Amino acid sequence: MSGGAPDWTAIQGRLLAGDRLAFLEINRLITGFLVQLRAYDFREEWEDLRQEVMMSVVANARAGRLRDPKAFVGYVRIITRNKFVDRLKERLRHHEKDHLPWDDASKEAAVRPPQGGRDELWSAVRELPEEQRRVIEGVYLEGRTYQEVSETTGIPLGTMKRRLRDGLRALRQRFEAVPGDG
Repeated sequence: MSGGAPDWTAIQGRLLAGDRLAFLEINRLITGFLVQLRAYDFREEWEDLRQEVMMSVVANARAGRLRDPKAFVGYVRIITRNKFVDRLKERLRHHEKDHLPWDDASKEAAVRPPQGGRDELWSAVRELPEEQRRVIEGVYLEGRTYQEVSETTGIPLGTMKRRLRDGLRALRQRFEAVPGDG
């Protein structure tokens, strides 16, 4: 290849003709986009992602939809991003049903009360804004899952998680601010 930009129309033609080097060049392009997406946690799935993107490229090239060489790189970038986001959503959806996504400090706080005891903790929860209090009580007092709290309160799941995080952060700051109280 010369120092200029690759001729993606020629590379597509070579790919459709079965040229392995063209396949490798497009694979390198896809891998570059995965790196730009910082998809390192999905490294074990990169081969599957590259194959899905490559199948889409080949299908659309055969259908004659990828005629503009300037649009080819953008097309590959968008398809790579979309396939990666689909995998990310699937992984989050799967884990959300298996485990409540709380950090270790929050988990420990739910099991073991702070120095002031449970009464002081729930008193502090009652002083939180209504929106934060409702989700904290639903998850920690009533023992419901995030999805159940979201459905019963009518709050979208993402918003509910943000309110829970903000409420826990406020409680953590409040109890960390109490010096040597015990």
